[in-house]
Amino acid sequence: MTLKLCKSVFVVEPSLCATLWPLWLELAMRFILTLMTFAVIAGCAGEPKHPTWKNATGAEQHERLMWQAVRDKDWANVERHLSPTFTGVTADGRLFDRAGWLEQWKSSEMREFSLGEVQTQPEGIDMKVTYIFHGQTSAKALLTSSGLRVVSVWQDVRGRWMLSAISMTPIQTQ
Repeated sequence: MTLKLCKSVFVVEPSLCATLWPLWLELAMRFILTLMTFAVIAGCAGEPKHPTWKNATGAEQHERLMWQAVRDKDWANVERHLSPTFTGVTADGRLFDRAGWLEQWKSSEMREFSLGEVQTQPEGIDMKVTYIFHGQTSAKALLTSSGLRVVSVWQDVRGRWMLSAISMTPIQTQ
């Protein structure tokens, strides 16, 4: 009985080369396919459970993070994610630039907020977010009891999502 090398597999019988080689190839292909499947599943695990500015995957998460930063008085992150050319319109129709918007929210005490009926839509390279905003602040003029309809536009600026425009409209009750 002699051992013969059959494509890097030692076999006792040379005629087994023809039988073992296809089986070895099939086993290797299944192993590679299994690894690729696990890699895809791990990469597509969905949205993070606790999004942060670094791992947020969409405009809705960025919107929520912005309001959390306002509530938590994290002004560094609010400023970092407001576009230099930002424009905001409050529920009472006042127009603000970036600096005015920051001062408006710094002077009001945001206690809590909620977003409902959130919809995101791509607008070219930008993202448009629409939702209903409810919140409690010390500045009653900023909010209404029936909520606000909000439209905001987020832009990807050199790999960082920035809020470039926001408009808040009071919801009219019947």
